[in-house]
Amino acid sequence: MVSLMLFLCLFAGGMFCPSSASAQKTVRQSEKMRPAWLSDKTPRPTNATFHYRTVEAQGNTLDEARRQCLVVLSEDVERTWKVSGGGTQDIREVQTNGEIDSRSVFTYHYNVAGEEVSITTTCYDEYWECVRYPDGALRYHCYMLFGVADTAQPEFDRLRFTRKYGARGLWRSLIIPGWGQMYKGSTAKGLGILGGEAVLAAGIIVSENLRSSYIKKMIEQPQHQQTYNNRADNWCNIRNVCIGAAAALYVYNLVDALVANGRKRAVTQKRVYLSLQPVAGDCNGIGLAVNF
Repeated sequence: MVSLMLFLCLFAGGMFCPSSASAQKTVRQSEKMRPAWLSDKTPRPTNATFHYRTVEAQGNTLDEARRQCLVVLSEDVERTWKVSGGGTQDIREVQTNGEIDSRSVFTYHYNVAGEEVSITTTCYDEYWECVRYPDGALRYHCYMLFGVADTAQPEFDRLRFTRKYGARGLWRSLIIPGWGQMYKGSTAKGLGILGGEAVLAAGIIVSENLRSSYIKKMIEQPQHQQTYNNRADNWCNIRNVCIGAAAALYVYNLVDALVANGRKRAVTQKRVYLSLQPVAGDCNGIGLAVNF
């Protein structure tokens, strides 16, 4: 019995230990978890006038990394719009308080064959990390989510960002414990819950099999009935403890999947517009409807 419990504890404790140290270390970051748009979960445009683009760049300072992102975006714009290599580009930006942030709008102006081509982009969000390398050097890794125009007059979506997931995480954890946590970006927590349930399920199966085995031996060997009865009771208690722990962990898994914040995700807001519709009534006039 002691050996089994020791094995279960060691398995649960060492299941997710890293095998080796990382060659580089993140010392600072803009938020605790990477946003969802960095994990192939970029929002879908609601119209064909623009597309989303995620860019990454590095620099010795955060401002340098941000501006390198603009250079990377410029190269992507050239490919998208098939700007010839002979064109020259000038980035003109609308900034807030003189700094690049998630409300900045950038217009790329290309001089191609004597004609100016202007392409508008908007920065929706930003995430950065400060990484220390083995030689002690610090480098900033900056990631930006842009909307890039595909037409001369783009209609960029309005995005808001939230860390709430609601039922999206709940129903996943209801089916597979820990799935909701992994979906929200808490991979280590999700794997811990899943591994804990697996270990407790194994404990239930093993302890129940041993309990049944000792009960069978009580019948087959009446002279050792008291000894086997005590052992059967012990394994019955272990089984009940495992059942209770598994149930408690499952309930925690559901509550955490429902209420805990996850990594930041983008939500597309509905566009506000005016709708003018003629109305034939008792009086002459028109009706004005504002749709949200």
